[in-house]
Amino acid sequence: MLLLREISKSYQKKPVINQLSYQFDQQRYCIIGPNGSGKTTLLMLAAGLEIASSGKITLDDKPISSVSAKRQLGISSDKIILPDFLTPQQLLEFHCSQHACLFPTQFIEHLGFAPQLTTPVSALSLGNLKKISLLLALAHQPQYLLLDEPTTGLDHQSRSWLLAYLDSYPGKIIVTSHEESFTENEHYHSVFLNELNQGSSIAS
Repeated sequence: MLLLREISKSYQKKPVINQLSYQFDQQRYCIIGPNGSGKTTLLMLAAGLEIASSGKITLDDKPISSVSAKRQLGISSDKIILPDFLTPQQLLEFHCSQHACLFPTQFIEHLGFAPQLTTPVSALSLGNLKKISLLLALAHQPQYLLLDEPTTGLDHQSRSWLLAYLDSYPGKIIVTSHEESFTENEHYHSVFLNELNQGSSIAS
């Protein structure tokens, strides 16, 4: 279980997350909130890619910074800056070697990404940056998928495949999104960030 205890995060002394406590113990979550409310920051904290100003985050009772916790997580977010001098092929090969998983050939085909594998990251369009971000999140089939606006920028075919794939994904999923595919989906438990971000502890 992913557990956040009294998490706070500030940037240049401006609070974004304030004393937030929450336990993600269901299979599907959609985090909802206006732009600037801290949705992306929350995912980055939960993935251990940002360090909380205060509080504690654990995954199955292990610190989110631990190697074992990180291997159970996959995150896709536009906030993650990828090395622009590498190609997607190189990024995926390194990722798969780190996680001891197979190269995600089928995912690449479904997303129509094969032609971009040897293109430097610096030359990728926004839509293709989204695709390589998703491929890196999905490749090792993590127990927890953290997806920040996962369908934004995708072409129709890729979007349709991703939504269908997520419907049958065996692990747990936490998304941030304004799309009805998630916000109106009965399988996703809606979490309103403004209600959480008041220094109170709310269990699902």
